[in-house]
Amino acid sequence: QKDKERKSRLSLFLTKSGSHENVSPHKKTNTTPSNISPEAAFQWSDSFEELLKHSDGVETFSQFLKTEFSEENIDFWLACEEYKTIDSETKLLSKAKYIYTVFIESEAPKEV
Repeated sequence: QKDKERKSRLSLFLTKSGSHENVSPHKKTNTTPSNISPEAAFQWSDSFEELLKHSDGVETFSQFLKTEFSEENIDFWLACEEYKTIDSETKLLSKAKYIYTVFIESEAPKEV
């Protein structure tokens, strides 16, 4: 019964979502029909970390969050993940200010 419910939710998730090549929160592309197999999505249901490792998984999840009016959550996560990869102290400071201004401060446009 639990597997049947999970498959039903995944089906809804895939129906509501599209797939994109680019998962950057700064670059928006047009939604295209999902090319994700139900089997792949089913595997993601066992591990959220696994979903986040795949650009199609992140983009599908982003599209789903948009339908739930909460895409700022994945945008925040992506910004933080990008922050972790920055080597330049100047760029780190700039990115930290961006994250704070866009996601954290009171009345931020994408406040989380």
